[in-house]
Amino acid sequence: MNSSIGDPKSKGAGGTLVLDLILPKGTDPAIVPSVRHGIVQAVHLVLSTGQTAILERADQLAGLVSGLIEPDLGLVEERLDRLQAIRTMFREGEWLTNEMLNQLQPEPPSNRSLPASDWKRRGRIFSVNYAGKEYFPRYEFDSLYQPLPVIREILKAFGPVSDSWKLAAWFHFPNGWIAEPAPEGPTPVAPKDALDRRDDLLNALKKRQGSYVA
Repeated sequence: MNSSIGDPKSKGAGGTLVLDLILPKGTDPAIVPSVRHGIVQAVHLVLSTGQTAILERADQLAGLVSGLIEPDLGLVEERLDRLQAIRTMFREGEWLTNEMLNQLQPEPPSNRSLPASDWKRRGRIFSVNYAGKEYFPRYEFDSLYQPLPVIREILKAFGPVSDSWKLAAWFHFPNGWIAEPAPEGPTPVAPKDALDRRDDLLNALKKRQGSYVA
């Protein structure tokens, strides 16, 4: 991953020298802004104080470095919310593995990853990873464990996602754009419980927010 903090051979806005920094492979993009901010502060400190004053400012430098390591509080809260949502979904839902789906077919393929891996590749279903294992939500399938056609439509309309748990969250949690009558007024319904309401689902999808809870 390249994070362009600057390039000494060129100048950015206002004539500022730019220095390129290559971050380790696998670095979470979410922490890049914090890393960039800390490095800029550290570089400014070193260059403004001069070589002889660096030791005198060692504590300050150490504080800057530790700031790079400590996660941003907003990021920590987001990760905790994500983890809590995932635990809730996994506890409340019914989940199937590749092997389970394979055995539930009328004539199970010899390759136990099929037909689930093929359905996923063709955009007919999606999966999530939990504790290092791949799972498929039960609501994606009909009574014969074949993919519901509406799932493909929703996945296509949803578009690419880097975290499939966002898909799972949209399906799992009650959605204010999908409601059913109740004595106290319209009650939000989870998309997974309204898969027979195609038009309502696609309309709700247009209104979605980019959070883990719909």
